[in-house]
Amino acid sequence: MTTTQQRALLSAASCEVAFDNVTRQLYATDASIYRIEPAAVAFPRNGRQASALVKAALEAGLSVIPRGAGTGLAGGALGDGVVMDFSRHLREIRRLDPETRTVEVEAGVVLDRLNAFLRPHGFCFGPDVATSDRATIGGMIANNSSGARAPWYGTTADHVVAVEVVLSDGRIRWLRPGEDALPAQRRVADDVVQLHELRIRERMPPGLLKRWPGYALDRYLERPGDLVQLICGSEGTLAGILSAVLRVVPLPAEKGLGILFFATRREALEAAVAVLDLKPAAVEHLDRLLLDQTRGQPAFAEARALLGLDDRPCESLLVVEFLEAVEEKLAALERRRLGLGCLVLRGEREMRLVWSLRKAGLSLLTSRKGPAKPTTIIEDTAVRPERLPAYVEALEGLLGELGLEASFYGHAASGLLHVRPVLDLHRAEDVRRLRQVAEGVSRLVACFGGSLAAEHGVGIARTEFMEAQLGEDLLGAMREIKRSFDPHQLFNPGKIIPDGRYACDRDLRQGPGYELKLPFEPMLVYGPRDGSLVANLEQCNGCGGCLKSTPVMCPTWPVTGWEALTTRGRANLIRSVLEGRGLEGRSLWDSEELQLALESCLGCRGCEVECPSNVNLALLKADLLQARHRAVGMPWGAWWVSRVDLLGPWGTRFPRLANAMLRWRWVRWGMERVLGISAERPLPAFARERFDRWFARRGRVGGGDRGRVLLWDDTFVRYHEPGVGRAAVRVLEALGYQVELVRGRRCCGRPAFSQGDLERARALGRWNLDLLRGEDPRVPVVFLEPSCYTMFAEDYGQLGLEGAEAVAGRCVLFEVFVERALAAEPDRVRWESGAGLVLIHAHCHVKGLGPVMARLAGRLPGRTVRLLETGCCGMAGAFGAMAATYELSLRVGEPFVEQIAHTPYGTVVVASGTSCRQQVAHMASVPALHMAQLLARSLAESG
Repeated sequence: MTTTQQRALLSAASCEVAFDNVTRQLYATDASIYRIEPAAVAFPRNGRQASALVKAALEAGLSVIPRGAGTGLAGGALGDGVVMDFSRHLREIRRLDPETRTVEVEAGVVLDRLNAFLRPHGFCFGPDVATSDRATIGGMIANNSSGARAPWYGTTADHVVAVEVVLSDGRIRWLRPGEDALPAQRRVADDVVQLHELRIRERMPPGLLKRWPGYALDRYLERPGDLVQLICGSEGTLAGILSAVLRVVPLPAEKGLGILFFATRREALEAAVAVLDLKPAAVEHLDRLLLDQTRGQPAFAEARALLGLDDRPCESLLVVEFLEAVEEKLAALERRRLGLGCLVLRGEREMRLVWSLRKAGLSLLTSRKGPAKPTTIIEDTAVRPERLPAYVEALEGLLGELGLEASFYGHAASGLLHVRPVLDLHRAEDVRRLRQVAEGVSRLVACFGGSLAAEHGVGIARTEFMEAQLGEDLLGAMREIKRSFDPHQLFNPGKIIPDGRYACDRDLRQGPGYELKLPFEPMLVYGPRDGSLVANLEQCNGCGGCLKSTPVMCPTWPVTGWEALTTRGRANLIRSVLEGRGLEGRSLWDSEELQLALESCLGCRGCEVECPSNVNLALLKADLLQARHRAVGMPWGAWWVSRVDLLGPWGTRFPRLANAMLRWRWVRWGMERVLGISAERPLPAFARERFDRWFARRGRVGGGDRGRVLLWDDTFVRYHEPGVGRAAVRVLEALGYQVELVRGRRCCGRPAFSQGDLERARALGRWNLDLLRGEDPRVPVVFLEPSCYTMFAEDYGQLGLEGAEAVAGRCVLFEVFVERALAAEPDRVRWESGAGLVLIHAHCHVKGLGPVMARLAGRLPGRTVRLLETGCCGMAGAFGAMAATYELSLRVGEPFVEQIAHTPYGTVVVASGTSCRQQVAHMASVPALHMAQLLARSLAESG
């Protein structure tokens, strides 16, 4: 916590500074096993603001901890001073010079975004880290990151031409080779490197493809006077990085992968050494422990099928990549007949699937169920590649002595495997083993002439072992360099240069005796994938996979850039309030922290699909809302939304009056004041004729030679969009089915579930399951609305309802059912020829439905079909209708609507969810169709 005087000094700086509990809890963790609550968090917009903040922190007696994306594994971005987040605002790509092959960027630019900018110009940034979709350039420079292709491209330091830094006295300087911007610091560096030249060559010999821990004395020795080399890998302990000039490389003209499968790890590592003469760009090792974690994960189903992991069991595999003479080298690789076999991949999409699996490594491992997790503590050691098999064998012996299982994966061609022992840090015994393995590996890696921190940094995890790694003399040399840059110990003190404040087994996020006790009894039954409310919450390891710019997970992050509006941020906030941190007597149910975490979540389930650690915020939100309703009562708005199905019968009885009232300004004003429903959001109109009454009035239609189907006419089809239901009936009957409705059905309970009214959702589910159990179990139940389908397919089971699994097996989405029917009898119907573009948007709950929808639309002659690369539309049921979240709903929807806006006149938009169609109509002012409507319009008259 800060004093009044410290707050005054920091607040007077011309820089945004946050002292609130929400922000401090968000920045108390990163992707490491540690937790340290900062005094404040700063968000500079430019160098001037960063300079003012540094001066204020120095006067206030607070340290400054630079931070990028917060994805570090060693705790480098944690501290009890002022965390300075360079990622929020410093995101400008300033200029590209194709002639010199350089680009100038600010520190907060994300690697994938930089590469997307460079790609049209034929360039890329060489080092490619696993966290490329959220890693910032400033963080990569601070860690001297390298990634899988280090044998080909080297480390980040090899590509940094110049850096702009803010120093501990607030000065801003550009550091470039040949320019003496900091003569005093340069003289100190010259002196200590000259004095210790022999020891540097002995302790930091050439041949290691990654980096040595601490300041790069070896690189400075080869490039005297170049202070850029010392900044690279300094982990924010010498200065804050504001921007940089980077060297870029041409995009590879060709690529190819060879996947090698092995029965043992030793065989795989020996093969990795054996293929180095082919000069691969990368050789990555994946082990069974990691591969097993992909089983049952939707995001990796295609990759598993491609690799044949269910049919081809193996202990290890190697991913060998070539970027030149690809065909020749792949043929040579195949001729060597290494391991159990070789799979050659040349297609860009196939190769991307394999790399996505590899890049998810840490997050996949932490999705392992139970309190014992593969732990980051010794994951960053590197030796010469030819020594890797022997080093790993010795390491296996050490782990075996301690009774530890571990995962081994990573950069075999660089001599670096990310080794993660499985530990339960809630237990004192395992924390003791954490120290034992850290100490043992420190000795072992020194025996093999390797590096203790080769790309992830020293941080908290490894600082105490720096003297054992480098010797007192070289550590002393680094201490002199630190003192010359940072005489007041302002920047990230206690890291790299130990001062006793940190140890590898202290400041643990969840250490011995830690137990998250819930002040309520969860209502949901969490399945094997999710564990329990507490277990699912603790699955979040802080990897930051939700900080990526692609829209599925988490859709609120790309449009706000606010850490709180990520899956990681919400998990941290929920965990902190349940732990009682910073509440200071406030009830957790009334806390700003919990309210922000729950009300800003769309419940889109993007994290359920994409989070490799299996964090499921939609379930957590529903359970916590239910508990809050029990404790303090349900808001009127939530009560009405959960009962929206009850309004339909009344609205359709007097549709003209009801629809007119929904447009009256004073009615909407009252709804916003009383129910919290935004007056700006158009509400769906009531139909003049209910769908179920239309269906009954038309009578039974002949045919049906392919059997019966039960059509689930959801609330919106029945009362608001009967045209969708009529179209579905026409298509299903044209396919030869006898369509029936589920008589006596009630709302599926989705609105109640999303509002946390789980008692009502359970009662509705029980009623509907009883109805369907009375029907012929061979008759499929066809759903038009994806969110209703997932209630039956998933959420009834999570509500603990008897018979949910059996009924779920009969449920099918309309699009899936129609595709299967057409596959069985493709000539059953004829389609009229049409023209124009069809845009496909799949509902968040069933993103995998997108390709099915595209294939269906692709059957229509004359149509051009495009599957939109979209996440949540922003509506998310009632989320976009509520005044508190209406503006955020529009911001989330902007990228989606923008894709629609730049299309030719006459383009047809097809969206599977009713709320998606409402958002399109509101934001783009164009009608969107259900797939049933598109197909029905395209049926030939005799079809």
